[in-house]
Amino acid sequence: MKAINLAVQALLLMCAMTGLAVAAELSAGVARVEITPPVGFPMGGYAARQGPSTGVHDPLFATVLLFKAEGGSVAIVSCDLRSFPSERIVTLARERKLADHVLIAATHNHSGPMTWEDKSWPKSDHSWFADTEDKILSAIEEASKKLFSARVAAGFGEIYLGHNRRKVSADGKVTMFWRNADKLPTSPIDPTVGVIRVDDETGKPRAVLVNYACHAVVLGPDNRQISADYPGYLRQRIERELPGALSLFTQGGAGDINPYHDKQPVAENGFAEAEKMGNALADEALKVARKLKPAANASAKLQAIAEVKEFRDRWDATKTIKAGLTTLLLNNSIAIATMPGEPFVDLQIALRDKSEIAATFLFGYTFSAGGEWIGYAPTLKAATEGGYGAGYNTRLEVGAGEAMIDRHIVNLFTLMGKLKKSPSF
Repeated sequence: MKAINLAVQALLLMCAMTGLAVAAELSAGVARVEITPPVGFPMGGYAARQGPSTGVHDPLFATVLLFKAEGGSVAIVSCDLRSFPSERIVTLARERKLADHVLIAATHNHSGPMTWEDKSWPKSDHSWFADTEDKILSAIEEASKKLFSARVAAGFGEIYLGHNRRKVSADGKVTMFWRNADKLPTSPIDPTVGVIRVDDETGKPRAVLVNYACHAVVLGPDNRQISADYPGYLRQRIERELPGALSLFTQGGAGDINPYHDKQPVAENGFAEAEKMGNALADEALKVARKLKPAANASAKLQAIAEVKEFRDRWDATKTIKAGLTTLLLNNSIAIATMPGEPFVDLQIALRDKSEIAATFLFGYTFSAGGEWIGYAPTLKAATEGGYGAGYNTRLEVGAGEAMIDRHIVNLFTLMGKLKKSPSF
């Protein structure tokens, strides 16, 4: 045994002296923390909601999936919140060497706390927002301390659970089509369900990430109980079916996509409709996850480009908007592109069409290093047509959505080694 150990040490020393790379495996860690605000907290998502929360129907969580491999580390944090732009989490996680990159992915839940105005509630020296930041940082640290040798695979399914809420008539007029209980056909939509399955070395599922494009608004402004809406029921279903695995949900290009049963009144089985939708999405995701066969990769690699792109304010040319973008490539086979706002669904479709990585995911509503919450990111076509999030209640300059997608594609080609860093003659 001593001779074998000496031989291994000699091999590692030789690799270091000759500049050869030592094969590195992928490590992962998972953790979860409850982030439910106290009763009486102002709720976000609807201007029509009358008053703060009156109770908790189901708790809110932040779930962490941490990857480490040759090239760096990334913490994906799925939060049951409308948004959570926290530069403090990103900065401290890096300073504490917990993760090189942090992606704070909000499920865009409209039955949770206000997160974008007064961040000092209930007390400036002890706010829910700051307390939640601390909890998420602790969860990232917990995940980093419980790393396991990981195998990862990704795949896709399909389910129709939502519709495009911008109805464009033949003459180009736009009317808002918030609710579609009759499931009338609309366009554009994307029924794609993206799944990333993470196993440990024994083949046991430890994490299942689900990516889908649809607003978390089954529950409406009449609901004043804290709830995670359909993504919470999705999580519960997956974790019941796969004991020991944590489930994460990330939104795709949901900026113009609503559930069929938008704003279902609580008195008319609102929570039952949210559960029905969450279970349906979970069943499709489970179907995909069970077919995936994550395998060991002795040369695992994680690459990322994080940058901040500036855009003009659409209505005020003297102002700029800073969008923090992170492009991630895992094992040269799974690509993730983030946007810190509400991208329209056509941007998600365009990203996949332009990418040469088969498993490419758009994480909308996702804050990363630098920048700010950018609000709605409509397509150029939608901006010319108008409507909510396209002609009003959006501040991005026209064409910014396409520009961000194209930037992610440039970054992907760079990470794949298909773009030269400098010209050669």
